[in-house]
Amino acid sequence: MASGKFGYRVEGREGSVKIEGLSKVRRDLKKLAKDVDYGDQFLAVNKTLADAVAGDSKNYVPVVSGGLQGSIRAAASKTSGRVKAGFKAVPYAGPIHFGWPARFIKPQPFIYDALDKRRAEVKDRYEQLIKKLIRQNDLNP
Repeated sequence: MASGKFGYRVEGREGSVKIEGLSKVRRDLKKLAKDVDYGDQFLAVNKTLADAVAGDSKNYVPVVSGGLQGSIRAAASKTSGRVKAGFKAVPYAGPIHFGWPARFIKPQPFIYDALDKRRAEVKDRYEQLIKKLIRQNDLNP
């Protein structure tokens, strides 16, 4: 069971996707070709995947007024892709997503549900990018 800022997560859900060793691969690629910035390629993939998960999250979020659904956003950098919800205008996003046992609010992990749906796609896209970079730089062992 993973924990969140506002409570707990339903068992059986896998949570975020973390690619082990990705930072090392990026550092090694940078060392091999200092004049090429691979970050732009990672940024594009991170943004595409974050947008896809954010779009799917809107299908899973419970809707009363539509404020929470409208607050879901994708963000990306060269090192990560994120899906955010809530912000100042919708302070209840965390308790809805993670639950709040003291208030008897059950978790409705709409972002995790969307990510779980796309887990294989996320893995495949990063794998494709890394293989492409290995081929482009003739790094096969």
